[in-house]
Amino acid sequence: METDLHELLRSLRVWDPAVTELPPLDPAGAPGDPLELFTRWFAEAVAAGEREPHTVSLATADAEGLPDARIVMLHGADADGWAFATHADSRKGRHLAARPYAALVFYWPVLGRQVRLRGPVAVAPADQRKNISHA
Repeated sequence: METDLHELLRSLRVWDPAVTELPPLDPAGAPGDPLELFTRWFAEAVAAGEREPHTVSLATADAEGLPDARIVMLHGADADGWAFATHADSRKGRHLAARPYAALVFYWPVLGRQVRLRGPVAVAPADQRKNISHA
């Protein structure tokens, strides 16, 4: 039996209220520090049973500007940035060396939430580095 991708896609619900309740966001009520809101939402994702809340989609561009994306693990976040691991000679390491900017997207379907970040990327200081970059 051959699967029809279009039929399968049409059969799926988007934001099924039986599974996901989309929480409202009042920007005026959000903390001034985005990391504080992220930390709160991350804790809620963990408490809600999100299986891998620390997985994040990392988007980079190569030397020609062509986009690429993959999943990495968040190693930390603080006032200095968002830390994830990479090797300098990996494809993402080469992309970041050529164009030191990236975007991160966390998606927590259990909560109906996503967090998007983008900005410059720098190699972490040697004393903090275990193949970790900051975005």
